[in-house]
Amino acid sequence: MKRIFTIMLVLLLVISCTMKPSKLEMEAKQLVDSLTTVIEPLFSESALAYWNATGTGQDDYYKRYAELNIELTKIYSNKSDFDKLKTFKNAKIKNPVLARTIEVLYLGFLANQTDPELLNKITKVSTELEQRFNTFRGKIDGKPVTGNAIKKILSESDDVTLRKKAWEASKQVATVVEEDFLKLVKLRNESAKSMGFNNYYQMSLIISEQDPDEIQRIFDGLDVDTKQPFMDAKMEVDQILAKRFGISVNDLSPWHYSDPFFQEAPVITEINLDRYYEDRDVVGLARQFFNSININVDQILNSSDLYEREGKYPHAYCIDMDRKGDVRIMMNVQPTESWMSTSLHELGHTIYDLKHDKDLPFFLREPAHAFTTEAVAIFFERLSKNPSWMQEALNLTDEQKQEIIDVTAKTLRLEKLIFARWSLVMLNFERELYSNPDRDLNILWWDLVEKYQMVKRPENRNMPDYAAKIHVCLYPVYYHNYLLGGLLAAQYLNAIAVSQGLDNVSEVRFMNNPEIGNYFIENVFKPGSLYRWDEMIIRATGEKLTSKYFVEQL
Repeated sequence: MKRIFTIMLVLLLVISCTMKPSKLEMEAKQLVDSLTTVIEPLFSESALAYWNATGTGQDDYYKRYAELNIELTKIYSNKSDFDKLKTFKNAKIKNPVLARTIEVLYLGFLANQTDPELLNKITKVSTELEQRFNTFRGKIDGKPVTGNAIKKILSESDDVTLRKKAWEASKQVATVVEEDFLKLVKLRNESAKSMGFNNYYQMSLIISEQDPDEIQRIFDGLDVDTKQPFMDAKMEVDQILAKRFGISVNDLSPWHYSDPFFQEAPVITEINLDRYYEDRDVVGLARQFFNSININVDQILNSSDLYEREGKYPHAYCIDMDRKGDVRIMMNVQPTESWMSTSLHELGHTIYDLKHDKDLPFFLREPAHAFTTEAVAIFFERLSKNPSWMQEALNLTDEQKQEIIDVTAKTLRLEKLIFARWSLVMLNFERELYSNPDRDLNILWWDLVEKYQMVKRPENRNMPDYAAKIHVCLYPVYYHNYLLGGLLAAQYLNAIAVSQGLDNVSEVRFMNNPEIGNYFIENVFKPGSLYRWDEMIIRATGEKLTSKYFVEQL
């Protein structure tokens, strides 16, 4: 299987070279070449500016990043080039690589066919908000605290007063960004409406080759499939937490959970998986694992920024600097299970970017879709709780492995259910936000939290807590891709088990199994965005995207 894509790409390129191009195709190729010449260096310069900005928090880098984005936006908003792309797209070009390149470019230009001044405003406001988010630190009793410190309190402390203060500190950024964020929402909507869309939410889905009605259908179905299992699991969680804090289940508040948004599973057993990682080099473990599946990540990690410091971006992300192999990770690593998971997650993203076939045009050297790369990241992140992987990676004894089998199985199931319900909050909030940004968003947020997560809103709280979630402000209409990624990760796992002749996904061995690396390289990574996401999934797994395996693997 591993050579199928290589053979197909060679055939496509041979066809491209031997097929006599029409005049229209020659003109299309000339346009692609001219756009590549202009956009590629700006892309790399923008990536470097962003890397430096998030690594230092310095104004000059953020300013340069905004300037470069404005330059890129100016190129993508060029109406003459857009009209040409539209003509080429409708002409049904026979060269499959060129046709797909035109399609990808057309969608990129479509998102920018509005007033250039409006696009510049959106870029400036967004960049300013990003800087505020990245440099802000909440305070407890007047003292700044990091995101890691807040999570540690919510994960470990039995002091309810301190927990409440930590939870509130995690929301303090909301009041700093709320006003400009709502301004940004209206600017985004104004831009979308000027292009004939109902709002920015609808536009974002359509230009990313997703059908809004189909996305809603998938999520409504997941609501039905996960509601009762989630209610049962959460009742068990709530009973354990109520006992821990000496209160009734009805008195539980958001700060009794171990994540500020209840998007992660709380620790509900005496076995805390952090203890298996507390004396370990989690980055080294991730390096060892990926190297063992025939994907060397030394180059990635050597150019990455991995540890916490003042002024630095407080979360984690990966970035493709040039689409030629310079991919990096920004993290704030601690020796915990959570950061082991995050390290595997971010490296999952970067190996996808690293292994695109470099013979593809610049504009196709990217994932087939945002959620297809999330699927890879999610596939690998879950290994931090996989007892077989942990045994091999951490040299656990059979007794130690046996001790965590039930815990990890329960934790993974709980995580999937909790994240599915949290994703329903995010999807439905953003849909309503862009449909009517003038409604009472504070009430809407907590209505959805209570409906889908069944977490009670704090009494007498009227704060823009939704704006404390960085994705809502800066990465709009993206979060649903994480859950779609969860569905596809389960589908990838099933496909790998089938390709290895295994009867059950539980039989898949991860450490020291090059077949896993080869499967992803050949079927998922190399094609980049040569195929639409739905076609790529069929080619890689043998069937359309389905929630069947996600539900089966709960």
